[in-house]
Amino acid sequence: MTMVRLSELLGQPAASTFLRGVVAGGRYANAYLLHGPAGVGKGTAALAFARALLCERRGGVPAGAGLFAAAPLPDGPDDDACGACATCARTATLQHPDLRFLFPVSGEEKDLDTTVAETQQALREDPLYVFRYDKAASIRLSLTRELLRELTYRPYEAARRVVVVRDADRMREDQYSALLKSIEEPGASTVWVLTTARLARLPATIPSRCQKVRFAPLPEPLIVEFLGARLGIAAREARLLAALSGGSLARALVLREGQPLQERDQALALLQPALRGDAAGLWKAVQGFTKFGRAGRETLRRMIELHQLWLRDLLRAGADAPREQLVNRDREKEIREQAARVTPAEVRRRLMVLEEILRSIEGNVTPELAMFSGLTRVAGARLAEGEWPRHPAARWDY
Repeated sequence: MTMVRLSELLGQPAASTFLRGVVAGGRYANAYLLHGPAGVGKGTAALAFARALLCERRGGVPAGAGLFAAAPLPDGPDDDACGACATCARTATLQHPDLRFLFPVSGEEKDLDTTVAETQQALREDPLYVFRYDKAASIRLSLTRELLRELTYRPYEAARRVVVVRDADRMREDQYSALLKSIEEPGASTVWVLTTARLARLPATIPSRCQKVRFAPLPEPLIVEFLGARLGIAAREARLLAALSGGSLARALVLREGQPLQERDQALALLQPALRGDAAGLWKAVQGFTKFGRAGRETLRRMIELHQLWLRDLLRAGADAPREQLVNRDREKEIREQAARVTPAEVRRRLMVLEEILRSIEGNVTPELAMFSGLTRVAGARLAEGEWPRHPAARWDY
C-alpha cells in the first residue's frame, strides 16, 4: 500500500490544510467526520491523518518508552507524517497496534476474519484499491464490540489510539448507540476519524459530536492528469472516464475496467420503454439489466448515478454551459434538445425519484420492483394517484 501523506492528498486543498493544521497544533478533538461524495479521497485522508497523529515526530511514542533511550527522530514536517520512522512504516501497512481500521464487509459471520484479512491484504498490495459493495455490507457488531472492549485499556505503544471508521453510515442503530458514549468521552488517549458519503444516513447525534471536514468532487482535469500519469491511460480515454466519473476518482477507476460508454447507453436505454408507456417492455428490460435479481448492488447503483449525471447535464445545458462542462458531451445535441423541453423543477423531481430508488435498493427492496417503479415515475407516471386512502409518502408530489 502506498504511503500517502496529508500533503499528498489529491485535489482537496481545504481539507488537507485543515487536517495539517490540527496535526501542527497538537490539540485534537474527540472525533472528526470526513464527509463528501464517494470516491474523492476521504478514506485515504482518514488514514493519512491517523498516520500523522501516530508518527514518532508527533509524539506517537511516549518519551523515554522502553528500556533504552529513544533513538533520534528523523527529520520531517511538523504538520504531517514523516514517512521515515518505524511507526510510519507500520501504519502504512495497517499493522500498528494503536491504529484500528473498521470498514463494511459482506458475507457470512463465520467467514468474517478471513474477509477482513483479505481486504486488508488487498489494500496493502494495491495502492488504488476501491471498496465495492456489490452485496449488503455493514460494519459488523462483533467488530465494534471488540473495539469497545479494547478502548477500556491504554494504547499499546503510542501516546494515543486512532480509530478510523470507513463508511460509518453502514452501521446498525444499536451500534451507533454503543459508540456514542465513546465518541463523546473517548479520553485523552483515543481519537475517532469517521468517513461517510451519505451524511443524512447518520443519526444526528453522531455528526453533532464530531468536527466535520467537507470533501469536494475532484476537478475533471485533475482526474485526467492522474489517470494519464499514474496508469498510462491515453488522453482520449482518460477524458471520457473523467467526464463520466462525476468528480469521483474511485468511479473512474471502476469504469476503466469495463466499457463506460456501453454501460451509460444501457442505463439510459432503460428509460425508453417508460417514456413510451410500454410497461411490459420496461419490465422485460429491467429484468434483463438486473439479470433476474442476480446483478450486484454496485451495478445498480452505478446505473442510477449515470442517470443522475445525465440530469446534471440537462441543468447545465439549460444554463447555456459550454460543451466542456457536459459529462455526456458526445451526445451534446440530444442533451440540449431535452434541456429545452425540461424545466429545472422537473429535473429536481426526477433526481428525487432516483434517490428513492437508491434508498430502496439499499433497503433490500427487490431490485426489479424498485427500478420498474422508479423509472416509471422518472418518465412522468403518477402511480396510485387518485386512489383512496392517499398514499402516505405522496410520491407523485415530486
